[in-house]
Amino acid sequence: TMPTTATKREAAFYLQMKTAAKTSKSRKLIFTRIESTAVPGVPDLLICDENGLFHMVELKFITGNAVSLRPHQVSWLTKHSRSSSWIFIKKQKNNLEKSELHIYRADQAIDVKLDGIKTEPVMVQSQPFNWTDVFNLISPR
Repeated sequence: TMPTTATKREAAFYLQMKTAAKTSKSRKLIFTRIESTAVPGVPDLLICDENGLFHMVELKFITGNAVSLRPHQVSWLTKHSRSSSWIFIKKQKNNLEKSELHIYRADQAIDVKLDGIKTEPVMVQSQPFNWTDVFNLISPR
């Protein structure tokens, strides 16, 4: 099981995203948090866009460079690599530096598991995050 601090930080990360989506003037996205023990490895978040298309997002919160993707998560992401499935990693730096958002496609799951955020991301941002760009990346208009 995951340490509760990591779980709480991922929950806060989710709320940050959900709030950004709710306040977005340009997008109407529906967020559904998934807490599934029935199917191991299913990503944390289901996003439905304006066109009724679904996007899956695995949320991770890290302080170093390593990313704790579990084997079931790597397997699920790899198996569904042709879908709109993503890994969002929020890296908390020390208190003086801004945190970063690293975004990876599902087909990068093995590399992210092995090399962490040294893996070349599809997008990286520093806080404050431009959520419009993030949402448009995973769900093009």
